[in-house]
Amino acid sequence: MRKVTIKAESLRAAGERFKRTWKTGQAEGEFITFENGDVMLQTLTRKRWELINALMNRGAMGVRELARTVNRDPKNVHTDIAALKEVGLVCEIGGRITVPYDEIDYVVVRPKRVAVGA
Repeated sequence: MRKVTIKAESLRAAGERFKRTWKTGQAEGEFITFENGDVMLQTLTRKRWELINALMNRGAMGVRELARTVNRDPKNVHTDIAALKEVGLVCEIGGRITVPYDEIDYVVVRPKRVAVGA
């Protein structure tokens, strides 16, 4: 079973996770990270999640078939698939779009509070 965790984290935090993996030789899993929550929400829109869900529930399909499945314009679906490919949430195999993961988790971390007067 292949699982990915989506999260917003700083470059420093991602670097620390990489260092731990390098030192121990044990990966902490697969991650798709965004520099902050705003970028994550701009990329992973509700309509893009609909595409991911359709692909995970029905399996691989072409862009036109996917557009029909979610009742959307194929051109807009193509644009959204390109964005999802860029971050690694979907891939294309033999002309069909698929989600290469069995499970997708996402982590929302509350920003650290800065003490007033500190």
